Amino acid sequence: MSNYSIYTERILNGRIFRLLFIRPALDQDQQLECCCLPFNIDYAPPYEALSYVWGKSNLSAEIRCNGRPIAIGIELLNALIRLRSPEVTQIIWADALCINQSDKAEKSHQVPLMGSIYSSAKRVVVWLGQGDEKFIIEAFEYSIEVAKACLRYDKERGLPLNHEERYETLDLPKDAFPPSAWKSLQELYERPWFSRVWCVQEIRLAQAAFVLWGDFGIDWQYLSLAASWVFDKSNQETDFEVPSAVGQSVSHPDILRDKDRYPLLEALRAFREFESTDPRDKVYGLLNLVENQSETDALALDYHKSVGEVYADTVLAVIRVHSKLSTFGYITHPPKYDPDNEENLKCRCRSWAPRWDDSAVADVLGFSENDCRWKPYGDNATVMMAGHDSRPEELCLKGVYYNRVCSVEGIMDYYNLKDPMYNDENPASPEDDDMIIETDSEAWTRTLTAGCWDKNQDYIENLDPATQESYYRAYPRFMRRLKEFQVTGTEGNFAHDEDSAKFQRTVYSICRQRRVFWTDNMTFGLGPQCMRPSDIVVVLYGGNTPYILRPKGDKYLFMGQAYVDNIMHGEIFDGSEEYEERTFCLV
Repeated sequence: MSNYSIYTERILNGRIFRLLFIRPALDQDQQLECCCLPFNIDYAPPYEALSYVWGKSNLSAEIRCNGRPIAIGIELLNALIRLRSPEVTQIIWADALCINQSDKAEKSHQVPLMGSIYSSAKRVVVWLGQGDEKFIIEAFEYSIEVAKACLRYDKERGLPLNHEERYETLDLPKDAFPPSAWKSLQELYERPWFSRVWCVQEIRLAQAAFVLWGDFGIDWQYLSLAASWVFDKSNQETDFEVPSAVGQSVSHPDILRDKDRYPLLEALRAFREFESTDPRDKVYGLLNLVENQSETDALALDYHKSVGEVYADTVLAVIRVHSKLSTFGYITHPPKYDPDNEENLKCRCRSWAPRWDDSAVADVLGFSENDCRWKPYGDNATVMMAGHDSRPEELCLKGVYYNRVCSVEGIMDYYNLKDPMYNDENPASPEDDDMIIETDSEAWTRTLTAGCWDKNQDYIENLDPATQESYYRAYPRFMRRLKEFQVTGTEGNFAHDEDSAKFQRTVYSICRQRRVFWTDNMTFGLGPQCMRPSDIVVVLYGGNTPYILRPKGDKYLFMGQAYVDNIMHGEIFDGSEEYEERTFCLV
């Protein structure tokens, strides 16, 4: 987007960065002129940092920088013109110009400094782009009204707002928002900036922030408070109705306001739905929010690497720092996964690394590493790698083989579990449905819920005996109603009590994008949607679930997590059978 000719020196070390000095102009139609100069972050003049969406790369305009004509993106030009003063020079940091985007080495050095750049700025200016003046004025007016009501509430009670009390006493009449107001708010929240991965660190690290949309502006505190209120309101069962489209368009207001830092995997999970032009930035764009320095140190930022190499680095970083295979839980391959298709070959993606650029993923099986009660590895809690180089094409791990998959059932999700056509097209049970309903009901309950109670609130085994028994009784009731629905097409009320409702919610959550499978030794389990007969079930040392692998010559493709009820606590190592330790090289 910018020309190499304006950069007299490469910036490859230290805390040096560049700033733009925007020359004043009385006429807003006058060509924008600036100079781009290097400074040490710790001794730089006061500046504002720009947060914006680059926009389409094929749209550009010409400015003069350091005395030379250069082409920049239209969105950047509009933002700089909006910030240009008629009287004084404005000092701005904007990534597209202040970093030589064509120099991968410089970019790899500058991107880690962006946390310091945004936190050191006197103010972060968010540019939302141009827009319809009517929508802008109305959206900002109602945002300010809601935010001031929230602030009054906080001041009167001396307590932070909380979800339980906010809507009972917040002094906003039900008719305060006409349909046009909701439409304007939807227009605001659907601006691309709100779904951009870089905006997360840029706004969270800001000392102060101001939002510009067209010719109008609003303080970030007002905008974010109002967005949080609208989002929470849309998820509450209250008589104050928020149009669903508005609620959906406010994707992540609270995490944009939050100042906390995250473990690496939690950051990657929390912001997986955010977008980036460069898929590598789904990782690199979040590193300044990671709380554990050892995790970021293990992820050496390098734009010379392919997308697949960067995603593989996240797996290796967690193994090196924590000796865990936690990243494996975030892998969801498509039903007809092909590692050799054009897309996977182009990005050099490994089967054993999550595609952080894909948000259509199954829920992770199990809780966090600290809370996980499963220990299929027995006493072998430490990940054992069988050697790797600095940029491996494969990951070799030690573990044991359990059994071969002999059959798989149809892919399950919320809709096809209740679709009367589903049984014919994708049989989801053995031939004797009554047998599966009545036999091993406790094991089936744990399998279809991955051993969880009420969507990962707790493990079934942690519940008191009476609650466990009630939960287990929910399984045959659910299966009979499901079978009846598939025959008659009449839905009715599947859940007639709270435990049945919890079971139903958990099944829909856990089984989405997964299949039931059987092994040669007649064990059943729950596995990934991409699995097929002749795949194998293995336990890898340090992994908190069994895994499904697919042989590929003398190597293996990683398919995903599995739940196999009779080996979740190390039973495979209890001495009843001999299991040989193997090395599984994943590609």
